[in-house]
Amino acid sequence: MRAMIRPTRFRVLGTLFGLSLGVAASNENEHVLREFRKFHLTPIYWSEGANFGDFNRDGIVDVVCGPHIYLGPDYKFRHEFYPAVAPTKRGPNDMQIYALDNFFSFVYDFNADGWADILTIGLPSTAAYWYENPKLRFSGPPGPPVHWKRHDVIDQVNNESPDFGDITGDGRPELIMGYRDRLGYATPHPTDPAKPWTFHAISAEKTLPHHYTHGLGYGDVDADGRADFLSKDGWWSQPPSLAGDPEWKFHAFQFTERGGAQMFTYDVNGDGRNDVITSLNAHAWGLSWFEQIRATDGGIGFKEHVLMSKGEENLDNPYGVQFSELHAVALVDVDGDGLKDILTGKCYRSHDFADPGSRQPPVIYYFRLTRRDGNVEYVPHRIDDQSGVGRQLATGDLNGDGMLDFVIGNKNGTFVFLQQVRKVSATEWDQSQPKRVR
Repeated sequence: MRAMIRPTRFRVLGTLFGLSLGVAASNENEHVLREFRKFHLTPIYWSEGANFGDFNRDGIVDVVCGPHIYLGPDYKFRHEFYPAVAPTKRGPNDMQIYALDNFFSFVYDFNADGWADILTIGLPSTAAYWYENPKLRFSGPPGPPVHWKRHDVIDQVNNESPDFGDITGDGRPELIMGYRDRLGYATPHPTDPAKPWTFHAISAEKTLPHHYTHGLGYGDVDADGRADFLSKDGWWSQPPSLAGDPEWKFHAFQFTERGGAQMFTYDVNGDGRNDVITSLNAHAWGLSWFEQIRATDGGIGFKEHVLMSKGEENLDNPYGVQFSELHAVALVDVDGDGLKDILTGKCYRSHDFADPGSRQPPVIYYFRLTRRDGNVEYVPHRIDDQSGVGRQLATGDLNGDGMLDFVIGNKNGTFVFLQQVRKVSATEWDQSQPKRVR
């Protein structure tokens, strides 16, 4: 089956000097604009997330969204790797639709056979599985579907923004998640990848109010070299040893009441201490970074810096940018200047059109981190206004040109955004820059 492709170009409003971005430039007087070529692989809703990998080992990166793999580099053909299930109507009066079996996709070689496998997570409180790559060098138009062997990971994942990364420091990623009424992480069986995974709670007390809890992440808050666990209510410091599943120490701090999406630690202002970045409400408003403040006794606190206001009225962003439903966030160096930027957007129809600001255009922005004379600023650059995000943003270099790209799955379909740069005159560059409104 051929995928629908709609390549278009969207200029990032406010592109940057080529030399500072690390792109090809012979001198610092040359200017470049960053543009993203958008591929609309399909308008059909299959998942709230998407990811990528070389699934047929042809040396070209492919895209996975829901039950389908789209073959790179042009994504014209898609191959089904598990039986496709249509989204289901749920919620009040059956007005909201959800892809119950697929909200997130992660790519990893779980059985170490050299072929990329796929981990899927569905609607909160549903199961997670990984699908074993059958080692077929499929290409071109699909024939009869070849469904990959499915392996149980865990019977339920009980939070809105699970993650897949190495929180334990053993060099292998874990599923960072909520299970029943606890927060923690799940690890594969140590000798048999086909067996179900083991959940490790980080606290003996109830840490998960309900299975739609928002806001989760990990990173080294206290600079001890070990990743800590982040939630909307505070952070848990990882103990020196994880043998015997010890309880992690909880440090209460109300980053946000409702909770947003993925949470991150990063030294925003360059003072040597990791700060915390999070959206504030996945179904309403707000984006902030929290500056780490050390007390004289070594205690850790945080000072909030608001990037987008917590209500409909824009009171905080000097560039006039304000949108709601930041249900997917990535922290990545978009422009190659060595500083990590915030990539996010509006989650298209996260609760259909029932959330505050839900009728706004489905935008994608990156907030470029700048440091000047000891001051920090995040400058918003619009990438698109006709796609939005889902619950997941997967980023990386899809086409091998050294620049960051990303993929999206949501109720608008499946998208690939490939970054490009274009040299322009100083006048055109200046005209493209974001303008302050206050």
